[in-house]
Amino acid sequence: MIGTLQRTARIVTGSTRALLGESPVWDERTQTLYWVDIERGELHHCQADGSKETLLPIGQRIGCVALRSERPGFIAGIGRAIALITLSPLEITSVAAVDSHLLDNRCNDGKCDSAGRFWVGTYNQAGVNSTGWLFRFDAVSGLTRTTGPYICTNGPAFSPDGKAMYCVDSYGKVVYRYDMAPSGDPSGQRVFKRFDAQGWGFPDGLTCDAEGCVWIAHWGGSRVSRFSPDGELIDFIQMPVAQPTSCTFGGVDLKQLYITTAALGLDDSANADGLAGAVFAVDLDVGGLPAARYHG
Repeated sequence: MIGTLQRTARIVTGSTRALLGESPVWDERTQTLYWVDIERGELHHCQADGSKETLLPIGQRIGCVALRSERPGFIAGIGRAIALITLSPLEITSVAAVDSHLLDNRCNDGKCDSAGRFWVGTYNQAGVNSTGWLFRFDAVSGLTRTTGPYICTNGPAFSPDGKAMYCVDSYGKVVYRYDMAPSGDPSGQRVFKRFDAQGWGFPDGLTCDAEGCVWIAHWGGSRVSRFSPDGELIDFIQMPVAQPTSCTFGGVDLKQLYITTAALGLDDSANADGLAGAVFAVDLDVGGLPAARYHG
């Protein structure tokens, strides 16, 4: 039986509203939540309860960030490059060009796997050409193009045992599942879930919980859904905004689901309450896993 999680999605951020909030990442070492506003080129962070909220201007579109394992800072998809970011002082160092010949493309969603490799997808900003791919990057092998092409690549997410990867073709309204080899090579593409149900919108960012279930944000669908590893809809969170973009687990026990949202493209009538673009949190009974970090 499919239920609706009757829990209040409380607002974490104060007056801050992102145009295109994305890439929530929880740092369990410092108990800090990070996320980006892609369109404004900003990196935000706050404590679990939303206190000490801080904004760092990056100066260009930043699609995603992931924590580093041995050093402070992040690896990130910025513009058409993979870059390392340090915060004190703010320094951005490009380490790889991504789709440098495709001026309409930019880095979009991304995260690390348990082996410390960074994965980032690209997005055709014109919204018409299937020129986006999912790339893998590590300090030894460099940049590798893996799955695609898509107009807008989202994800990926990885199962707790690291044997499965989920990647989103947002414009195609489909989430794919892959087998993951220890080498980081995905294979065996098959459809995990199609978003063809009425009112579901488009699949966007996603994450896996500790039980191996997949949580997916519905852009234009006002919800975040939980699916079993077999693709069965188990439960969903009804959101007070139209455009949830991504989600991640955080908090002391990793049982808070943080959800980023977007105000991009909404007029005043569609955002009359001014909630679009806020970061929300929902308390859950199931927990997540600590964010995987980049080894480099």
